[in-house]
Amino acid sequence: MNTVVAETVAAEKAATAEDTLASKWRPGEFALRDAWFPVAQAPTLHKRPLLRMVHSQPFYIWRDGDRIRATDYHPIAPRRTDGSEFVSASGDYPLIERFGYLWVWYGNPANADPERMPDIPFLPQHRAQPKYAWGVNFFHCTYELVLENILDLTHIDFVHGSFSGSADSEEDSIRFESTSETVTMIRTVKNRPLSTYQREVLGASQTHHDIDAFTHIFIRSGVCFLHSHSSILPGIPLMQSNTPESSTLTRANYVFGVQQTQDKAYARNWPRTAPDIAAQDESVLNPQNPRYLRQPPRRDNSTRFDAAGLHYRKRHIALIERQQNGDFDYLPDIAEGSDLADILKVKRMS
Repeated sequence: MNTVVAETVAAEKAATAEDTLASKWRPGEFALRDAWFPVAQAPTLHKRPLLRMVHSQPFYIWRDGDRIRATDYHPIAPRRTDGSEFVSASGDYPLIERFGYLWVWYGNPANADPERMPDIPFLPQHRAQPKYAWGVNFFHCTYELVLENILDLTHIDFVHGSFSGSADSEEDSIRFESTSETVTMIRTVKNRPLSTYQREVLGASQTHHDIDAFTHIFIRSGVCFLHSHSSILPGIPLMQSNTPESSTLTRANYVFGVQQTQDKAYARNWPRTAPDIAAQDESVLNPQNPRYLRQPPRRDNSTRFDAAGLHYRKRHIALIERQQNGDFDYLPDIAEGSDLADILKVKRMS
């Protein structure tokens, strides 16, 4: 049995095993707690408060002199005396500025550990990216659907075909790995035809290329990394926040690690495609939401390429069950696994 067939059989068995439990998956019905959410790009914050929502919980973020604050009340309004279980006695949420973002803690303030913040190896820790490298999109659905869509890297062939081109190739295999908090999918494609966009806009002269595509998601917060490493084209890794503002709206702040390529023209032009790609995703995500919300559970059809998504459902359900039983801690396995910079094939920024 050759390698591709073996991987296909293994993935099909995994998908079948996961599907039984994953059919119980109910996106949008439970808010996972105790996680850091990157709710706003640091350059957008001034004295005037920004209102952000995480699972319908309001966060007012503002600059108070040299200090940045996140509160459950508007600074010009009297604070509610009842407060909230998510804030300290002063009404402040834990907040950290890192990777060019303002991260707020959604959960018990006493558990706000900076070590639980996602490591983003392709971004500078202490400065924001240039303006052309970041932005925001919105998806009118619950964030679990966004994450499941991202983990199915084959959706690129059908939803984003105008950018990626034909799905034909000599080989097409997938594998995934996970911890109790993350899921990573890796797709390897050999000898795939380049698209008209890649040839005419990006200037590729070859007709075919090999691709290693990576997706890495954090289950609690919805933060994800995406990167496509081509044998001939430049590549720029992407961080997308996928913050659940409500069960019907996801805020997707995004930023590209533009330092990862030496092609300056590509570094400036590729981020401009983000709104178009997001609109294509929105066209398939929006109709899905009412099919899950307030509907009875039903079995979904799946293929071997859905193995990572089905495993994500299983991990998501396990986290929900733990939190329903009062366990909000992080398990030791989150420290295991390969270095993300190695997995994503990027250089680590300081």
